[in-house]
Amino acid sequence: MDFALVQLALIFMPGLIWANIDAKYGAGLKPSETALLIRAFLFGMTTYATLFIIYLWQGYSFAYPSLGSDREKLDLIQLRDEISWSIPLSFTLSILWLWAVRFRILMKLLHLIGATRRYGDEDVWSYTFNSDQAHVEYIHFRDVDNGYIFAGWVNTYSENEEYRELLLRDVIVYSDDGTRISCTPYLYISRPKSNIWIEFPYRSEGDKDVRQEADDQSSDQRR
Repeated sequence: MDFALVQLALIFMPGLIWANIDAKYGAGLKPSETALLIRAFLFGMTTYATLFIIYLWQGYSFAYPSLGSDREKLDLIQLRDEISWSIPLSFTLSILWLWAVRFRILMKLLHLIGATRRYGDEDVWSYTFNSDQAHVEYIHFRDVDNGYIFAGWVNTYSENEEYRELLLRDVIVYSDDGTRISCTPYLYISRPKSNIWIEFPYRSEGDKDVRQEADDQSSDQRR
C-alpha cells in the first residue's frame, strides 16, 4: 500500500467534510474544483494538527510518527482512533469556522489593528446579508419593472453567478405609488444580479431623516 497515497487520503477525508460545509454555508459563491481541493487539504491538515494538540494535551500517543519506519507493513487499523476522531472533529471545527466567518472575527481583528480596510473576497451582497447589523434585517425591495415594493424581514438569501434570491417574511406589498396591495407571511424573490434595487429603511435612534440631511446641506450651501 502506497504510504504517501494513504497519507493524502487520510488528510482529505476530514478536509472534504469541512470544505463542503464551508462551500455550502460559509464561502459565498461556489468555489472552483481546484479551490475546493486546496481548502480540503488545508482544512484536513488543520483538523489533524488540532487532533495532535488534543492528544498531546491528554498525554496520548499520536500514531503517525511511528509509521514512517515500517511503511511496507502499513496497517490502517493502527490509525483507527485518529481516523474515527478526525471525522467529528472536522465537523466541529467547520461549525466554529462558520461562526468565525459569520461574525467576521479575523476581519474585525485586522480592522482593529489597522492592518486593512478590506472586508474579504465575498461580494457586497454576501457581506450585507451576512452582517449582524440591525439595518440589514428589514428591507424595501423595489420591483421597478412591475411597479411593486416588497417590504419585509429578510429570512434567507442565496446567490449564484447570475441570480440573487431572497425569502422575505411578514411581507407587505405596495404599488409604486405607496398603495397597500396585500400582505403575506412569506415571499420568494429571484432577480438577475444586474437588476436589483433594495432600500434599508431602518434608522437607529438619533439618526437624521434623509430629507432632513438634504435640507441641512441646502441651508449650509445657501449660507
